[in-house]
Amino acid sequence: MLRKKRYYVLYPEYFDKRLSRREGRKVPRNKAVEECSLGKIAYACKHLNFEYTIEKDKKYSRNWWNSEGRILVSPNSAKNKTELIRRVANIARRLKRVEKKAKSTKTKQKGRITKKGS
Repeated sequence: MLRKKRYYVLYPEYFDKRLSRREGRKVPRNKAVEECSLGKIAYACKHLNFEYTIEKDKKYSRNWWNSEGRILVSPNSAKNKTELIRRVANIARRLKRVEKKAKSTKTKQKGRITKKGS
């Protein structure tokens, strides 16, 4: 019988600031993201050049009624899962800051009145 290749599994709940440790958060609250989604984790994995696969139909066991999927990361990407989670959390937190800056510049641009041809 062939063995399936092992992967590190990442769920959005690991990085969600709204959840407690008992509910499945794995990172400290100051390093967690407020509204963590599968897309943010995928972006972080892509930014870190990890080999990953997205599985949208899978559920997190502690949050099976409201889970959106998981990401499988190649074990060659990091030396252990704790390091992997820490690195992904740092990138996801930076992504949050980038989104806030983008929103603030959009609101500033809406308030400006520009005249063409003057």
